[in-house]
Amino acid sequence: MISHSKKDNTYQTADLGIAVYLFTHDHQLVETTLLSPKRLIFHFKKQKNTETLVGLYLNGTGQAPAKRLFDNYRALRALAFQGTGNLR
Repeated sequence: MISHSKKDNTYQTADLGIAVYLFTHDHQLVETTLLSPKRLIFHFKKQKNTETLVGLYLNGTGQAPAKRLFDNYRALRALAFQGTGNLR
């Protein structure tokens, strides 16, 4: 699930991979919203390159430092688990 909110200028996603990739590329995590007991939505402050980064991630051509990716993955996964109690 990916959506764009023009009202508050955020980029929202329930995809942990996209969230980690944006977070690794210095996008500010504004808030999280519990969609259901098993789904968490990540809200990022939208930047000029947000759409480009998401496209690179989805095409498999995006790059990021591996150590930062893994560190951010662990941090956001823990945040998601804390919010939902579910690791999926």
